[in-house]
Amino acid sequence: MRQPKLMVAWLAWSAMFMGLFAWPHPARAITPTPTPAATPTPEEGPRYIVQPGDTLFGIAIQFGVDVEALRQANGLDEEAIIYPGDELILPIPGVTGYLHTVHVPFGEDLDSLTRRYRIDRTVFARLNFLLSPYQLYMGRPITVPGDREGPTGFQALARLQLEPGESLLERALAHHDNPWRYVLVNQLMSPAHALPDEVLLVPSEKDQGLAALPPQVAEIELVDAPWVQGETWELWVRAAPETNGHPQLDAVQTQWRGRGIATFPWPEDADPRQWVALGGIHALAPVEPHSLRLTFHFADGHTWVFEQEVPIRAGEFGFEEITVPEEFLDMQVAQEESQRVARLMRHVTPTKYWDGLFEPPSPYGGDCINSLFGTRRSYNDGKLWGYHAGVDLCGGLGTPILAPAAGRVVLAEPLTVRGGSVIIDHGWGVVSGYWHLSEIEVKEGDMVKPGQEIGKAGSTGRSTGPHLHWELWVGGVPVNPLTWLTRVFP
Repeated sequence: MRQPKLMVAWLAWSAMFMGLFAWPHPARAITPTPTPAATPTPEEGPRYIVQPGDTLFGIAIQFGVDVEALRQANGLDEEAIIYPGDELILPIPGVTGYLHTVHVPFGEDLDSLTRRYRIDRTVFARLNFLLSPYQLYMGRPITVPGDREGPTGFQALARLQLEPGESLLERALAHHDNPWRYVLVNQLMSPAHALPDEVLLVPSEKDQGLAALPPQVAEIELVDAPWVQGETWELWVRAAPETNGHPQLDAVQTQWRGRGIATFPWPEDADPRQWVALGGIHALAPVEPHSLRLTFHFADGHTWVFEQEVPIRAGEFGFEEITVPEEFLDMQVAQEESQRVARLMRHVTPTKYWDGLFEPPSPYGGDCINSLFGTRRSYNDGKLWGYHAGVDLCGGLGTPILAPAAGRVVLAEPLTVRGGSVIIDHGWGVVSGYWHLSEIEVKEGDMVKPGQEIGKAGSTGRSTGPHLHWELWVGGVPVNPLTWLTRVFP
């Protein structure tokens, strides 16, 4: 029974001993630790190399920072001048390194860009003011981190895709590779987080591009992009020469601004396979990015859809004031006729009849022009507004009118507004029209050859004098026909 008493005594002695250190001391003033200034010092924040034409205010807008905070971060007063090559500190928290501007290519998306440039998605979105992935349109300038020489992301990436039921671990083991290499490059939490059918990236000796697309797609070419109001656009899709066990690419579908555009294999015996689509940019289309949607069909029956915004450029169009008899402005008759003509001009025949350049439909060539395509028009002091959907070529009464390319006649008759009219289907959604003819020398169903006479110029229908009005529609949209005289499609 002595042991508890000894324990109690020991505890009492300990409490008294510790109490010596707890004895009250005179109060002392506590000096608070100073809070660091909110403004970054010149050693903090990412760097930016001043480019020709830059201003301090413009740089502040570009990176979404306050211009005064930018001055303070760099020790600049209001009179300071910056020069190309100067190095500025940007007061952007959570970002390091040098910031550079690159442009989004077609075939990339948010995932592929953040993986390529090794940047966190949240930081990337903040740097580029992204509210939606659809803002990453083709050609858009974006900000990415790097060193002083340039972006430090992966310079060359190859694409791979997991088969249904295949895991990333199985793929890595089959190729004697480390699965965590794929995890790091693709910003995954673990190998188990790689989704079936997901396109993954891996460092490579040669960059494959199109980092958001399956590896069976080798190349997508948007010829002469950004495309222009009123002009024909041309798109090529080329399959990879080797599929590496993946199902073969069998077909491609194209949509531009929500409208389906016929896409054809060309040449049909090409190996590896390739497809081409031709469409038109409406002369009145808003000058802004528009949706281009591609659907890829594979031999095993599955599909892959990729959509990206593509910008267009403004065309160069003139303006005309035109005075016509009041009855010419009766839109009811014109609308009924236009709807019938539009149905024929939008028709798509799977056979391509034309070959090479188009020839001028007038013996005067394409140089004698009364009115250009796309010209904005005001009729009778603004009672009606519109644009010129074709080209008015010189031609006195009786001038021979010629087929510019091979095709099939789908209309040959007089119309109320357009007068004597001929429409030729050249195949693949390329259709041409000829209005105000005084004579028609072909009939519906005829096959015509380049240079064959189809009628004679006149002033029939709603016309103010003899001429040829020539229209060309591609993919259901009127385009500038003169372009087809100097450029081969496809």
